[in-house]
This record gives sequence, structure tokens and C-alpha cells, in this order.
Amino acid sequence: MSDESKETAVVSGRLVSLDALRGFDMFWIGGGASIISALAVLTGWPGFKRVLAELEHPAWNGFTFYDLIFPLFLFMAGVAMPYSLGRRLEAGDSALSVHWRVIRRGLLLVLLGLIYQGLLKFELETMRYPSVLGRIGLAYMFAGIMFLHTSPRGQLAWAVGLLLG
Repeated sequence: MSDESKETAVVSGRLVSLDALRGFDMFWIGGGASIISALAVLTGWPGFKRVLAELEHPAWNGFTFYDLIFPLFLFMAGVAMPYSLGRRLEAGDSALSVHWRVIRRGLLLVLLGLIYQGLLKFELETMRYPSVLGRIGLAYMFAGIMFLHTSPRGQLAWAVGLLLG
């Protein structure tokens, strides 16, 4: 890493490794599997075919790389939370305004998930309510509220309790 890029990373206040991981995850969410599929067909290379096998959901007798995309996204949201919410509090935003920001963002993600699943078709009896965006929104909202109300020790207790539960 050059001195200039190190300086840019520090000045921007962003965790560059998290941004890189987010980009990697978004590549797969945005259709990376289609690219690998096309390369497997065009080249016939067994390596692409093996990677392609990892990008399909198994019949729940195990898991593949593709099944890790959603948990990876939640992990990244959790890693970013102390930085983003902590920075807002340090900048002088009131705890109430940060709470409302977390709740608005969480509910917006739930709403976008519902829209993606067909809310605007107004066929509520056949609509699929669970969505990845909705789950991310709820997890973000509850984790954000938990972050704002607990100490690091309390957060560890929540994490252990949730994992054991």
C-alpha cells in the first residue's frame, strides 16, 4: 500500500478491509455466479465448474460457499456498527437521534424487502413476507439498539446468550 493510499484510508475514517469484504460479498449478490457459469461454459475448465458447484444451494445435507453470503453480510453490518454509531455519538448527535436513525434504517430495509417480495402487487394473501432485506433490517435494528444500551461486557453477554440459545 502506498503512502498516499494509507493516508486516504486514515483520513476517510473508513475501515478499508470491511469495504473490500463488502464489495466481495456484493459481487456474489449482484450476479457473480452468472459470470462463473458463463466462464465454465466458455472455457470448459474444471476449476470454474468446481466453483460453480459451490454457488448452488445443496439439498440441505450440508452447505456451500453461497450459503455464507447472507451471514457474511450480517457480520459486516455488525462490524461496521460500532464505527458508524460511535462516530455519530462522538460527533455530538443525541442518543435519541441515533436511535431514530437506527430504527428508520431497520424499518426501511424491512419495507424494501416487502416491496421486493411483491407488496406493490397488493396480493397480500400470496405474498412472501420473509426476505433477506427484512432480516438484515431487523437484525440491524435490534443490534443497534443493543449496542446503544449496553457496555462491551453486556454486548458479549448478549452474543454468548444468543449463540447458546
